[in-house]
Amino acid sequence: MAHLLAAVSTMALLTACAVTPTPYSQDEFMARAKADRAAMFDGQEVLSKPLTLPEAVARVLKYNLDKRAKMMDEALALGQLDLDRFDLLPKLTANAGYTERSSPNATRSRDLYTQTTSTSNPSYSADRFSITSDLGLTWNILDFGVSYFSAQQNADRALIASERRRKTVANLVQEVRFTFWRAAAAQVLKSKVTDIITTAEKALADSERVENERLRNPTESLRVQKTLLESIRQLEAIDQELTTAKAELAALINVPPGSDFQLDIPENGGMTVPEWSLPIEQMEEAALINNPDLREQDYQSRIAVDDTRKEILKLLPGITFSLSRQYDQNSFLMDNRWNEVGTKITWNLLNLLSGPDRIKHADTAEDVATAKRVALRMAVLAQVHVISHQFLSAAKQYERADKLWKIEQRLAEASGNQSRGGTQNEIERVSTETSAIAAELRRFQTYAQMQSSYGKLQSTIGADTIPERLATHTLDGVSGAIAVNFGGKTPSPDPVPTAVPAGKETVAPVAALEPGRQDVVRDGLVWLGGKIASLADQVGK
Repeated sequence: MAHLLAAVSTMALLTACAVTPTPYSQDEFMARAKADRAAMFDGQEVLSKPLTLPEAVARVLKYNLDKRAKMMDEALALGQLDLDRFDLLPKLTANAGYTERSSPNATRSRDLYTQTTSTSNPSYSADRFSITSDLGLTWNILDFGVSYFSAQQNADRALIASERRRKTVANLVQEVRFTFWRAAAAQVLKSKVTDIITTAEKALADSERVENERLRNPTESLRVQKTLLESIRQLEAIDQELTTAKAELAALINVPPGSDFQLDIPENGGMTVPEWSLPIEQMEEAALINNPDLREQDYQSRIAVDDTRKEILKLLPGITFSLSRQYDQNSFLMDNRWNEVGTKITWNLLNLLSGPDRIKHADTAEDVATAKRVALRMAVLAQVHVISHQFLSAAKQYERADKLWKIEQRLAEASGNQSRGGTQNEIERVSTETSAIAAELRRFQTYAQMQSSYGKLQSTIGADTIPERLATHTLDGVSGAIAVNFGGKTPSPDPVPTAVPAGKETVAPVAALEPGRQDVVRDGLVWLGGKIASLADQVGK
């Protein structure tokens, strides 16, 4: 046996010394990249029709990878609640062992007073081979109390994960509002920009030929070329800005980059300013109640309070109850099976010395959490006013840009008619077309900014894009519900956020999880009673 143990120990030591870094091979990197690329777009519905804004938001909520990551964080936090139930249970341990001696454990006796050793033959009361086992149940009241508050804290962390998911969703919706209209500008203006650049380059080449052949005053030719080059430079800058817009939208809705998809852009007049009639006082109230950052800070404050309670609880002595069923194969025993019951009190007296400092530190943490919460509330109130003014300003800028675009459009039409009639040269037509394109781009840009401000305003007051309940979780169902919310009306001042566990898009609101914080302990105790009764029956047998 000793030789076997030595051999096993030597092999384990040599194995530990043989561990070296093993990098992935190039083929392994390629395989992982290929698998991850396939996983990026797995299970998505094919984009086979023009994309509307509600459908883009629905795809963001269902397929965006950042959203998926936040949902997994929330599912992980919710899963921790189930694990906390086991921490409320007693410790159930099963032990089994086998021992063997090369010779019996024989002993002689020695007189206590005379210190003379007995001359009788040695005796032993245990076999050379021994098999023992036990099944023990221990429950420490102090550990149960600490686990109770830990379960409450983890329930709050699950709610924090839900609020962070809400914030991620709001940010994504705000971003897709902005990016969708930039991509819409690219779709509408791309061909116009390309055509006018081609026309301007042709006119520039004609002007250079006229200059070289000295058919016109050189100064006049240079002025024409300068005007054309300025127009081309402006158009190329517009083209560069339009090029990246659709790729950014594709990344948000998790469509493979470079995919050719079309947007469903409303006709002129479809780009309307959303109605917003909520008074500033109601906006402040809604923000203080529903803002995800504020809700998260509220839960953080409650976690800090539970930390203080845990520190106070650790100052108390721990009472441990134990119940076990024992077995020993020793043939010398009268009873090889027996039950043991015990109670033990333990108290770490050093905790009394460090306890006041720990409690003071926990109280300070509570004060810090309170200060952060109050400061954040002030920041959110200020943000409500700032974003409200930004939205109104963006709406006004869009209205100005829309009027300017209509004027530039009429000027471009008049310039085209005069050019066809021979009363306007090609150079002026290029200039007026360039101005019209720039005005239309500003119209889309200001509308995108206005939509972004509107989304940020909704996010600040805590208004969710998805309703509390959905009849269906399909892409069409989600986009239809979002389209109703995008109808241009002021959102409810008291929206109910939704908590989404893994694999689902909607579930009961976060408020429904609030009682669960207390139910964690209540359900755990009910479950605990059943487990103890079952174990007691098994031990008694």
